[in-house]
Amino acid sequence: MSRTEPPIRCQDLAVGYDGEPILTDLSFTVESGSTLALVGRSGCGKTTLLKTLAGALTPLEGDAAVLDTELPETPPPGTMGYVPQSLGLVGHETVLMNVLHGRLSDLGWMDSLLGRFSGDAKIDACEAIEQVGLGGYERTRVKELSGGQRRRVAIARAFVQEPRVLLADEMLSELDDETARSIVDCLAALQRETDMAVVIVEHNLEIAREIADAVLRLGSGGIEERMTPAGTPTPDSTLAGDRTDP
Repeated sequence: MSRTEPPIRCQDLAVGYDGEPILTDLSFTVESGSTLALVGRSGCGKTTLLKTLAGALTPLEGDAAVLDTELPETPPPGTMGYVPQSLGLVGHETVLMNVLHGRLSDLGWMDSLLGRFSGDAKIDACEAIEQVGLGGYERTRVKELSGGQRRRVAIARAFVQEPRVLLADEMLSELDDETARSIVDCLAALQRETDMAVVIVEHNLEIAREIADAVLRLGSGGIEERMTPAGTPTPDSTLAGDRTDP
């Protein structure tokens, strides 16, 4: 029976650098509207896997696709949001302009070069800035912000895209509990509105189990454990949210 392919699908995927694998035999899917959390000790390959899904690294083996685009090619601009560890912000530009960069795919070549955004785009960017708790900082240069504030700018930039897939590397780090909760609430609301699929790297297992529909614990060169939000291990062939043909 035919069915819609999940936004993210990996089969026997191996990821690493310079031909040397860090993780192998990765098989999983992420369905529309669901969140997958990647956990594990530092250096186990969480960020490497996320970079591969983002198209920044070439898979070493196996098959993987994001929005029906085979890796390492990337899906159409504006359909995938990415919050890397480095955040990728422009320090000398304002908070508003950095968030507007999330809407560059809406512009033609000349408008993109000149940074000419529509009034609606600016309204949406200001709303995203307000959502992450930075209302009033629109004209502040990013280089003047704290680390946690910069992370919120990167999150707002991703949210304003309303992407079909969001990849986020430790999105909640450097944030106080109240701000982290508001970000999680914003993410949940955006998922309900757009049916967005999310993959998030999270160092805290308890937080991962709270915000995700499924959790992969990575280590020893692959997937060590698959967990439901409650922490119950699941069979290695399935994840919460995976679809199987009848």
